[in-house]
Amino acid sequence: MLAIGICYFLFAISYTWGLYLLGKAWQVESPCQSASLPTPTDFSILVPFRNEERKLTALLHNLLVNLPLASKVVFIDDHSEDDGAALVRSFIEAFDVQNWCVEPSKGQGKKAALTTGIEASQAKIILTIDADVSLSKEWLKTMLAPFNKENIQLVAGPVMTYSNAGIFFKFQQIEWASLLLVSNYFFKIGRPLMCSGANLAFRTSAFEAVAGYSGNFHIPSGDDEFLLKKINKRFGPDALVYLNSPSALVQTEPLASPEDWICQRSRWASKWNVHKEYGHGFTAALLVFFCLIVLASIPLAFVSWKLTCMFLLVWGLKLLAEKAVLSKVLNSFGLIFSNHIWFLSGWIYPIMVLASLPNAILGKYTWKGRKN
Repeated sequence: MLAIGICYFLFAISYTWGLYLLGKAWQVESPCQSASLPTPTDFSILVPFRNEERKLTALLHNLLVNLPLASKVVFIDDHSEDDGAALVRSFIEAFDVQNWCVEPSKGQGKKAALTTGIEASQAKIILTIDADVSLSKEWLKTMLAPFNKENIQLVAGPVMTYSNAGIFFKFQQIEWASLLLVSNYFFKIGRPLMCSGANLAFRTSAFEAVAGYSGNFHIPSGDDEFLLKKINKRFGPDALVYLNSPSALVQTEPLASPEDWICQRSRWASKWNVHKEYGHGFTAALLVFFCLIVLASIPLAFVSWKLTCMFLLVWGLKLLAEKAVLSKVLNSFGLIFSNHIWFLSGWIYPIMVLASLPNAILGKYTWKGRKN
């Protein structure tokens, strides 16, 4: 039994060291913003949507307030079954926003919707967001600034859920902080793993050079990650930028329930074997192993008082490491949590990950009314 305790202690030390390395790479820098934006014909903002009428209402007002009026925004209707498209058209007409438009998608799914938007925009730089996001006034300048360098082909920005009361909503922000931390690290070492289409920008020429989403259209999601990998392979990691600046932040609506979280994460995780890369498979396996190890420590802690003492030390080390490193990310965006939120989130996470594992392996999930 002592051997088990020692193994767990070594595991805690390794975990702490890994978090330290990830946290060391998180250095928030003030991005160099352009004195002026490119001309409206140089960039377009794409908003694919499906059955998101309620979310679009807030987004439309946010964009009207925070974007220059000359900005071109293309809303792409992915065969919605509600009145979202009519809502957008009515808003455009009511506020006379001449550079906004609604386009029906020429195919099924988000990739087809985005391809439709890219063709309709005819812009040199494409920015993509989701229908449930909120932007700041500095977002556009910050995301476009890296393109002043001709070699930059893709820019990924941070995403964080809104601040809501309740442990589950705080847990989601802590989990997003871990995603940002990992994303930033792998961009920094030249091996990008993931990004979010809710806050992404790329050159149209790069999109065309890698044949867009060709080869991935049959996969319902993953437009962002597949494009990231293709551009990285074609142009190299020096052509990619990850912005961890607060001014680049996009806030998104938190998931309403654990069931929604499990469904979304199952969809995300189901792509691990499609990438055909060692890094994705290893990362997925390592995450599952970590969650199993953490949860297995609970019954083991009751075997003897010596193991109880050992696991209290391990759990304490894990909590302190997570709070120290992930707080660095959250503090960048003005988020501070109490100790009990950190403690509960540390146990909620492995349970949720393992709950999403079966559907992730089978590739079974429902997304915007479509089943896979």
